[in-house]
Amino acid sequence: MSSTAAPRKSNSASPLPITELTLRAFQGGNAIRVVAFFATIPILAALIYLIGSGNESPRQFLNATFQEFLASRLIPIATLILATNALGNELEDRTMVYLVLKPISRLRIVVEKFLAVAITGTALMSFGGTVAWLLVTRSSAAKHLDLLAAMMTASLFAVLAYGAIFMAVSLIVPRALLVGMLYTLVWEVTFASFLPGVRLISVRHYVVSIFGHVLGEPAFMPSQAVGLVASTIVLLVTVAGALLLAAWRLRTMNLE
Repeated sequence: MSSTAAPRKSNSASPLPITELTLRAFQGGNAIRVVAFFATIPILAALIYLIGSGNESPRQFLNATFQEFLASRLIPIATLILATNALGNELEDRTMVYLVLKPISRLRIVVEKFLAVAITGTALMSFGGTVAWLLVTRSSAAKHLDLLAAMMTASLFAVLAYGAIFMAVSLIVPRALLVGMLYTLVWEVTFASFLPGVRLISVRHYVVSIFGHVLGEPAFMPSQAVGLVASTIVLLVTVAGALLLAAWRLRTMNLE
């Protein structure tokens, strides 16, 4: 269970006590084990590539893996699990009331929870992506550092955007995990992939646009890519808006 209701005295001097306690709760919960499993999937894919890569180059494989698999499926679902646990378990266990009774703003509670989601999700998914990159590139890794940089940068923005959105959803919608799964698999994977107009309101499209621009290789630029600056601004505004919405929802909820 994820309970951050009763901070210990030793945490009183911590600048981010809720973040620290949420990270500890993640360590003892099932959510992080599931996310860690998701982080190993790119590694397994890399091992399969080593067994039989055919005519596909390392760059082609890693580009396809990130754009079609990591950005659209693994990162959203892994972040969803963490985000719904960060606040959802507090509500389910009825321990959120102890947090809101403390002299701290609802926005700070949401932001500190969000930081725990971002730190955990980015660390685990970056680990899986980096190990996969090392396995695929092997002795030529130095020639593909730009690809690693693009993957890590885009992964960070993906975790931030999905984390904020799914935290807000966890406070607004019952069965947030199911709703998040449907959003990921139906909207991001299906509609955004085949309907050009939908891409402009798809997190994945901005994430892969950042990936393509950081990589700077025209052959791997996604279709109808948005500019780097525009993509960055859209995702950061999305994060800020989702966190403010979550804070507003937390302020208006009846937690008794």
